[in-house]
Amino acid sequence: MVMLSLQQIIDERISFLKEQINHENKPEVNKTFQIQIDTIRSAADDDIEKVESTILQKKALLKNSKDVHESDRLFAELDSLEWLQRQIARYS
Repeated sequence: MVMLSLQQIIDERISFLKEQINHENKPEVNKTFQIQIDTIRSAADDDIEKVESTILQKKALLKNSKDVHESDRLFAELDSLEWLQRQIARYS
């Protein structure tokens, strides 16, 4: 069995999300996939140690959000960050 590195798992996830983006989707769906890609890239390029605090910040913003579009964006970001957090726990 080949052990993949955290970076390989992240790259695979980004490739998978990119494949989900297509012209048959509603624009909001593609936008959500793109937000997830950007969030994972940004968090992985930044300090992986910061993922947990970033999740807490996003949750606080979400709690106070009155805007539907901002809430949707925050949900997409949180989804990606929580996925990344699980991978970090698994591969470190």
